Amino acid sequence: MRYWSISVLLLLLWVRGIAQVVQPFWLHPQQQTESLQQAIELYTCIAENNEWLPLPRDLLLSPGDTNLAVNKLQHNLRLTHDLQADYLPQEGIYDSLLVQATINFQSRMGLTPDGVVGSQTVAAINIPPASRVKLLQDNLQRWKVLSEKLPVQTLLINIPAFKLYVLDSTGVPLQMKVITGTKKTPTYQNQTELLTIVVNPVWGIPRSIAVNEIVPLLRKNPGYLASRKMRLYLNGKQVNPWRVNWHKVNAANYNYHLVQMPHPKNELGEIKFLYKSKANQYMHDTPKRQFFNYFPRDFSHGCIRLEKPYELAVYILQQQPGYTSDKAKERLAESTGNLHLGLKYKMPLFIVYQTCWVDEKGLIQFRKDVYSYEKEKT
Repeated sequence: MRYWSISVLLLLLWVRGIAQVVQPFWLHPQQQTESLQQAIELYTCIAENNEWLPLPRDLLLSPGDTNLAVNKLQHNLRLTHDLQADYLPQEGIYDSLLVQATINFQSRMGLTPDGVVGSQTVAAINIPPASRVKLLQDNLQRWKVLSEKLPVQTLLINIPAFKLYVLDSTGVPLQMKVITGTKKTPTYQNQTELLTIVVNPVWGIPRSIAVNEIVPLLRKNPGYLASRKMRLYLNGKQVNPWRVNWHKVNAANYNYHLVQMPHPKNELGEIKFLYKSKANQYMHDTPKRQFFNYFPRDFSHGCIRLEKPYELAVYILQQQPGYTSDKAKERLAESTGNLHLGLKYKMPLFIVYQTCWVDEKGLIQFRKDVYSYEKEKT
């Protein structure tokens, strides 16, 4: 095992840019390209010059545990620089420094950073460096193609990261968590532009949601609609839900139209962002803020829920002719009803699928292939 000789090269690669201070332009095309290239060099070096030690699939480690597999764990985490190079191991003991190294690794993989080595952490560690190299190369290629079209000022949503980033000439001034579609109802990749900001939106409930989710509730309690400020229509006329025999309504004969009016419990929250989309997808606020604490966040029917919709609306309005920050905030606050704000400057929006990248701290990030797009290529 040529560990100490190759560690010098690994450290040099690290110093060259993979673990540096926060970089304001980390997500701009050229810098991200260079960072991904350095990440490929690092993992190639690990794959070609070091022995990677898989962990037992049934391994379970908690802080303070003693296990022979700990030696394999510290060996691998030292190579990936999650564990500091001068770490002095305690034979077989899962000590505090190694726990922190595991937390570092878990954070880079999008796993719960609790320091407990369980099935998900073991599975991530057991992916060989050569496979990581292939994944990095594929993502670099996608990024290069994307970079040729990416404007200086744009909104970038990365589906596997469940994040939205605002890019402009100052760097990345705003970023936030997002919730995207499930594998069955995915959020589609798109290169488009924002058209309209809608304040206090009305939600026209899609037929599939009405039939599969709301009708079963109405069979038990037609008053559900009133409690959610929803209105029921048939042939353009409003209908009293208590006068419908919901037990006879099904997917085959459902001819109604449901609308949810502006309301604290409106599923679109207080702001909606419309963009060009063949699938009628859009971005919006949500009253269910608790779901932003989860990861992964593939919970929606395809539309994108935003953690900070107000901040995004203020930023976008500031880019419009005649708008200052104060005027943008004033415009958003002045309406109590449904308000459509058409955008003269239509902000570019790129919805992409990158399962690995290098973040603002120079850390190499990997995420779950939530829609199995990577697997389709193998």
